[in-house]
Amino acid sequence: MEESNKLLDVLEANIDEIAGHWAADVRKNKRTPHYQDIPDEKLVLQAIKFYSQLRNMLGAPNRYDRAQEFFMHYARTCYEMGAPLHEAVYALNMMRRHMWLYAEFQAIFINAIEHNQAIDSVMRVMLLIDYAVYEITQYYQDRIRLEAKK
Repeated sequence: MEESNKLLDVLEANIDEIAGHWAADVRKNKRTPHYQDIPDEKLVLQAIKFYSQLRNMLGAPNRYDRAQEFFMHYARTCYEMGAPLHEAVYALNMMRRHMWLYAEFQAIFINAIEHNQAIDSVMRVMLLIDYAVYEITQYYQDRIRLEAKK
């Protein structure tokens, strides 16, 4: 667990800046056109919620349950904003990427030990994102089935 603390510390100390960069990029990315019409404040808040919950999700005794709860909320929010499934998943991947780009830009992982710790962090967050994709797609499928019955 200690291995990823440095990354999470940097993330939490710069959460507003990282979320703002993500919001700007997701609004102009050609793979997320739906996000162009969503107000910046809403987007920044969505990224802040994700970034601020990472430590809790990664440190929970049962990561899957904690991630499931959080990403069901993320999926519901995206669905209610009218974001297509593929854009909701891609936007989440962009959040992950922005976290790493910021850390890399700040050159926080300098020596070989820190580099190995960073790899461990990457792997843990990737597993969390795998959980997320599963939950998000499941939520969208359930909503589509429910609406089709109406």
